[in-house]
Amino acid sequence: MTQILLVEDDKVICDITRYFLEGQKQYQVTCARTGGQAMAYAREPFDLIIMDILLPDTNGIDLCRALRKWQRCPILFSSCLDDADTMVRALEMGGDDFIAKPFDNKVLLAKIQANLRRVHMDTRRERDESGFFGAFCLHPQTHQATVEGRSVKLSQIEYRILSYLVHHPGVYLSGQQIYQALWGKDPLGDTRTVQVHIHNLRKKIEADPANPVYLKSVWGKGYYFNSGE
Repeated sequence: MTQILLVEDDKVICDITRYFLEGQKQYQVTCARTGGQAMAYAREPFDLIIMDILLPDTNGIDLCRALRKWQRCPILFSSCLDDADTMVRALEMGGDDFIAKPFDNKVLLAKIQANLRRVHMDTRRERDESGFFGAFCLHPQTHQATVEGRSVKLSQIEYRILSYLVHHPGVYLSGQQIYQALWGKDPLGDTRTVQVHIHNLRKKIEADPANPVYLKSVWGKGYYFNSGE
């Protein structure tokens, strides 16, 4: 049984979402109405966390940062705040994906399945991740990259996106292709999650993120990795 922690202060949304997910017969949902409850519940292992941003005692972004000290499962943010700045902050603090409220429960289910599938795919891929790629060296066990001799700590999904691009040097890859490859499912027309993660990656690995040398993009074609060789 897949264990999901739903952090949501709206009782109606919480009840409807839990009823829908548990009706799929493969999910068990634990509901937390506050950040304090979420911190207490999250001492136990979960396969996925759905996190509201606006909570009565804290905000989901700060809570995500705290939970990331011991929880490595996917964290899916859900919020009525879907502006770019909010998404960037949420994913910078360790979130893996984002869904805007109000949402169709079938879309939520698709997001959950995609993130769980990605975790399964990640564990199978790590065997051939390490190695040198131009100015880069990848370290799958620690989710770090060495860039021109400088060690860079990445989130699990940042590392996965970088690794995917690094293993396809010079190949144009759209946000949709990247999402499909790493989450194992169509992004349903919303590739902002990929865009934000690449934005965060550039801030970590590029000397000048506004003029990237390694993670480049061309309008209408997609992103591509320039090894610097």
